[in-house]
Amino acid sequence: MDASVSMIVCAFTCTGSYAILILYGIKRTENRSVWPVPSEGRAAISCSKSFCKEEYGQFIAWASAHLPPEDFEKIPAWCEVKDWPGKIVGVCDYKARRRAQAELWDEGYDCWWDLSNVGRLPDPIPCRGNVGMWQMPPDLAAKVSAAECTLNSRIETADDAYPLFRAAVPIAGEQEGFFVLPIDTERHPIGLPVLVSLGHTHGTTTVDLGEVFRTAFKAQADAIIVAHNHPSGDPTPSKADLQLTSALQSTARLLGIKFLDQHILGSADCEGGRGYVSVTEREECRLANERM
Repeated sequence: MDASVSMIVCAFTCTGSYAILILYGIKRTENRSVWPVPSEGRAAISCSKSFCKEEYGQFIAWASAHLPPEDFEKIPAWCEVKDWPGKIVGVCDYKARRRAQAELWDEGYDCWWDLSNVGRLPDPIPCRGNVGMWQMPPDLAAKVSAAECTLNSRIETADDAYPLFRAAVPIAGEQEGFFVLPIDTERHPIGLPVLVSLGHTHGTTTVDLGEVFRTAFKAQADAIIVAHNHPSGDPTPSKADLQLTSALQSTARLLGIKFLDQHILGSADCEGGRGYVSVTEREECRLANERM
C-alpha cells in the first residue's frame, strides 16, 4: 500500500440510478451543468439521500428497455444498494470535456466528464448527500482516501495498516479510541477500522476483549490488527498497553484468529515522522537485544 495516497478533496453526488450505472461499469461518463475545478483529478462518488426503493424500481424498468442484456445483468439487487443513500459509495478519476453528441442518460448539459479507474468503496461513508459537486472537509477526505487504499491493497507490513488507522483516529476526537481492523485470508482489510471503545482525553480507554473479537467474527476475519491513539501525542507503550497486547495475543490463539499487531498512534510527526509505534515490532526488538 502507498502510504502517501493523496487526499480526495472533491466529490460529486448523483442519483442512486446514475451511481449504479457508473460503479457497475455500465457507464463511464457524467453529465453536469458546471465545469469542474480542477478540470481533471480524483473524486469521490456519493449517492443522493433521496434514493429509495421506488426510484430503484423505476430505474429497473428504464434499464430493461434501454440496456443490452449483458449490461442489464450487471445491475445489483436492491438489497445490495439499499444502504447507499446519503453516503460516499465510490471513487474515480475524472476529466471534463464539452459534449460532442447525445449519450446514454443524457441530461442535456454541455459539460461531460469522462470517468476512469472507478472503484466501489468496501463500506459506504456517510456524507452530506446533496446532488452536485462539492468540496469535502479534511476529516472526510482522509476517510475516503484511506478507504480507497483498502480496495486492492494487501497488509504486508505494519506501515501498510497505518494510513487506515490514522484516517480513523479523528472519529475519536480528543479522546483515546480503540480500533479493530479485520483482515481476510489474503491479507486484505475487510472495510475500515472499527471503533470498539472510547476513553478520555487524559486517561485510557477500557477495552472489552469480547467486543474486539465479536467485531472480528462479525467480519469473518482471519486476522486482526488493533490500534489506539494517545491524545498526548507520545506513542510510547505503557505497561497497560503491553499487558493488553499480551491478553489479545492469548485470546486470539484460543479463538483461532491471527493477532498481527497493536499500533499506538501519537502525533503525525512522532517517531521520526512515522506517526506510531508497532508494539509487536518493539517487543521483538527488545527480546532480540536481551538475547545478545
